Amino acid sequence: MFLARVVHDATILARNAYVTNYEHPDGVRLRNANEFVHRVSGYIMHVLNSTEGDGQDAFVIAMIVENAKASGREDKLVDWLRNPN
Repeated sequence: MFLARVVHDATILARNAYVTNYEHPDGVRLRNANEFVHRVSGYIMHVLNSTEGDGQDAFVIAMIVENAKASGREDKLVDWLRNPN
């Protein structure tokens, strides 16, 4: 549930790439947001299949924390960990 919330929130934050309107997005922001969603959603598949690689858990969590800090949303992570539903 935590990872699903992270990905869902990332799609909301990706809307920041549309700085003027939906027809002219900031390509760098959009690509970075898409890459983050891609990595976390790919990791979800590994978690569900119990096929995580060595060190993958720590790498993905560090990436999630870094992303949350960059967007000023660390409080969301703590809330999601405290309230799994």
